[in-house]
Amino acid sequence: MSMLYAALALVLTLVPRAWGTDIGIDTARGESFVLPPDLLEILNAPGDDGAPIIGAEERGYFNALPDHAKRQTAEAVSRELITTPQHLGEILSLGLASEKLERLMQDNCVLCHSNPDVHEGATLFSTDPTGVGSPAHMNLAEVVEDLHSRHGLSCAGCHGGDPAGFMDHDFPEEWPEDADIRKKDRSWIPQFCGRCHSNAAFMRRFNPALPTDQLAKYGASQHGRFLLDKKDSRAAQCVSCHGVHGIQGPNSPRSKVYPKNIPETCGACHASAEIMAGLTLADGSPMPTDQLDKYRDSVHGRALLERGDIGAAVCNDCHGNHAAMPPGVTSVGQICRTCHAGNGTLFDGSKHKEVFDRNGWPECGMCHGNHAISKTDDTMVGIGENSLCTGCHAQYAKHNPNCNETAAYFHDSIVELNHALETFEVRAERLAEKGLDVDLIADELNRLADLVKQARSYVHSFDSSDFRQVEDPGREVVRKMERLAEDAEDEYRARRTGLLVSVFLIGSVALFLYLKLRRMERPS
Repeated sequence: MSMLYAALALVLTLVPRAWGTDIGIDTARGESFVLPPDLLEILNAPGDDGAPIIGAEERGYFNALPDHAKRQTAEAVSRELITTPQHLGEILSLGLASEKLERLMQDNCVLCHSNPDVHEGATLFSTDPTGVGSPAHMNLAEVVEDLHSRHGLSCAGCHGGDPAGFMDHDFPEEWPEDADIRKKDRSWIPQFCGRCHSNAAFMRRFNPALPTDQLAKYGASQHGRFLLDKKDSRAAQCVSCHGVHGIQGPNSPRSKVYPKNIPETCGACHASAEIMAGLTLADGSPMPTDQLDKYRDSVHGRALLERGDIGAAVCNDCHGNHAAMPPGVTSVGQICRTCHAGNGTLFDGSKHKEVFDRNGWPECGMCHGNHAISKTDDTMVGIGENSLCTGCHAQYAKHNPNCNETAAYFHDSIVELNHALETFEVRAERLAEKGLDVDLIADELNRLADLVKQARSYVHSFDSSDFRQVEDPGREVVRKMERLAEDAEDEYRARRTGLLVSVFLIGSVALFLYLKLRRMERPS
């Protein structure tokens, strides 16, 4: 049977060449589809140079499509939704999976608005919006990959009309018909998106786990109050963060709300002096616009943007997303605890917790800052020039010398343990180069490295007795490594001595044998 299909495919390939007709063949099922003349005319139309306008790559893609996709393409041509080889070539250049192309060929909205014979400028979808003078959100490649489109929600879902018929632009009631009003006053957008996203019954059809309280959260947020109460359209709303067409889920690297993209998404407004002009913080000071630059240079920013660690804190981790608000002084520490739980637990049991609460200080932010959080180092603790402790102690604890003594004790202990760690790492390496077994030392080095990390964390207890829970085991590990290293060096000396003795004995025996042979060789 397979040979019969192969023979049929060969015949169907050769016959059209004689008839001047193309046939699409599905050899897997033995089916074929004869391309109608109007589609053939577009596929084979020559350019000014005589070569087909639709290139070989696009034509090869079309030829490889299953019959069903070819039939739907032919139907779109017959309905005059696709009228030129340039239009069809642009669609084919997208290289869509056949099921996506089939969905596109049934969407009169996109087919019509991607046809340059029908639309231009602001209403024309194109793979090169800039080149044809269309807005950036009219990118055809993004539209066909839109999250809504993948779930079967087409243009008509927002714009009204029937995607299988001809759109009548019967806009939903939340959408102002006047384009100037729509652009000037953006307060209609949250309610418009909430039409679906606040409807639990509707959203259950697509993703039962997706929350439907975004609109309520937005209304209570800083952005929501600014837009809905003050009617200031500078405030971020749904499309500011998610886009218009080409919306992607938050796990897609192409999404504007993918972790690595969030700083730029928020910075589009918050790093703009023009947008932030006239806005103030709660204390009346001007709204800053340097948060993005500070974040890029921070320990969180470098982890996210340079090392690609999407677990690093980003804007919405601290401020929220739909319910975005400035973190209050009392909530900053709780936000930091979502990642730095150990440090938070130690701080909660410290004397500093009481003092910070009494003075309304922002716990973690008091020492580490917010957007410009830098990588910590051991000089931050103690009484040195770069210490964070001395400034507060000089102002608030000048009559309590124990504060500076404790800070100095923390610093000196950590430095000593870390110096021991670095010293024994070098020492173990040299012992290994001498051929000695250093596995036990390596195990203790790993243990000491963990204890040094813990010691740096335990400074948040601000108590020397708590700190000694990791300091004392650390010093014991140092003493144990010293014994192991000395034993290894003794073993090396013993090996070297034994080797010298062995060489001497072997040499002595060789000399004795040599002399004995010489004596035997002498004539008697």
